[in-house]
Amino acid sequence: MKILGARLTGFRNLVDEEIEFSSGVNLLLGGNGQGKTNLLEALNFPALGRSHRGARADELIRFGEQHLHVHLELEDDDGSRRTCEFGLDRDGTRRFRIDGKQITRRTELVGHLATVFFWPQSVDLVRGGPEQRRRFADQGLSGLDPAYLAALSAYQRALRQKASLLRDLRRGFRHSGDARDELAAWNRELAKQAVPVGMGRAEWATLIAPFAAGVYADLAGQPTPLEFLYRPRLAALQETAEKGDLTAGILAEFDYIGADESRRGRPLTGIQFDDFEVRLGELDLRVFGSQGETRTAAISLILAQSDVVHERRRVRPVLFLDDIFSELDRDRARQLQERCARDHQIFIATARADDVAGWQPEAMRQWRVEDGRLTTLP
Repeated sequence: MKILGARLTGFRNLVDEEIEFSSGVNLLLGGNGQGKTNLLEALNFPALGRSHRGARADELIRFGEQHLHVHLELEDDDGSRRTCEFGLDRDGTRRFRIDGKQITRRTELVGHLATVFFWPQSVDLVRGGPEQRRRFADQGLSGLDPAYLAALSAYQRALRQKASLLRDLRRGFRHSGDARDELAAWNRELAKQAVPVGMGRAEWATLIAPFAAGVYADLAGQPTPLEFLYRPRLAALQETAEKGDLTAGILAEFDYIGADESRRGRPLTGIQFDDFEVRLGELDLRVFGSQGETRTAAISLILAQSDVVHERRRVRPVLFLDDIFSELDRDRARQLQERCARDHQIFIATARADDVAGWQPEAMRQWRVEDGRLTTLP
């Protein structure tokens, strides 16, 4: 898959312009805060219908403007082409179109643009909190399976409603008798949606681990196995034997802890507390990994997404590499560059020209980015 070109209007600090990209390597050079990451954010946005930074619509729209619009020209691996465009307004309104046809649900975006994104905060995948690893799995799965995205979205909506109800109970705004039936209804919905989410996360861990181990072995030059292991909070999802009726088991867990939740005023169990363990052989990298090991492991897991996408969808996703080379030695950085460029269109953003000095891949285009303006370099 490739992004052939983009037309940008009103996106962050980027100057309104039309850009044509290389089908191979696209290099963005410039200091911090000049707009390199903003461009990658704009190009990646339609993959899941949101910012990889978690930014709100009003944060994406350029200061003084009321809306933004981005138009992308895409090409599939079979050579077929399509257009993808999105617009955002300050009131939160979102508009998506594929080949001019309006898309009304985020799940309908899945499959039109496949991407893998590495940015500086990606190193938190290993050392950071559980939410980093859940987000990694959820974004990867959502890009593969609209049903997973729908189940995750439904779970999150029900969880917000349950959390609000529990807060009201604790503050005395609702009587327990009136709220009992409503809590039971939200627990049923949560149990129903937790099954496909939990099963999907377990499958994701199984899918990505061997690919990540292969990338790590190449980058580190050693065969020590890298593992990515699903650690669910719910006991019903922890069983490895015949699972039976998972929904009933999960609902029983919600019922068992219900009195404590009402007393404390917040949900105390569920898939929102899931985690994944990253291991290098017998080593738990979150606790004992060195900076080099954890960074290489994070890069390996993220790049392994591209192999999972290719295996499942038979497409090569676009790779966005934002400041990925800053803590890699020259040999390892060059090996990573060559590996990524071999099968993918890639976009590299860096503040250090030394990161790519001497690298001359075929079909490379380069730009200098200053104050949101792109200047073509020879």
